[in-house]
Amino acid sequence: MNPTIKDVANLAGVHPSTVSRVINNDSRISEKTKNKVLLIIKKLGYTPNAIARGLKTKRTHTLGMLIPDITNPFFAEIARGVEDAANKNNFNVILCL
Repeated sequence: MNPTIKDVANLAGVHPSTVSRVINNDSRISEKTKNKVLLIIKKLGYTPNAIARGLKTKRTHTLGMLIPDITNPFFAEIARGVEDAANKNNFNVILCL
């Protein structure tokens, strides 16, 4: 099972909201706490849950794209460009064929 924000918080001895603030680079967190939390995040291999974040923020950062024929190089190239641009802006793409 993947580590959760609560797992990171428990090991760091902080509240889950502190872990969230570290992840979001909140200036209210001391360097000492920030470094400790980041070390535990790296050790556990923690990554924020995109679905949970979407539920909390009411923003999924997901784009849907309808492709009539993925075997057509024209549509495949467009899909690749959309996916590259989306990834650079921290968006996910769902392709519907």
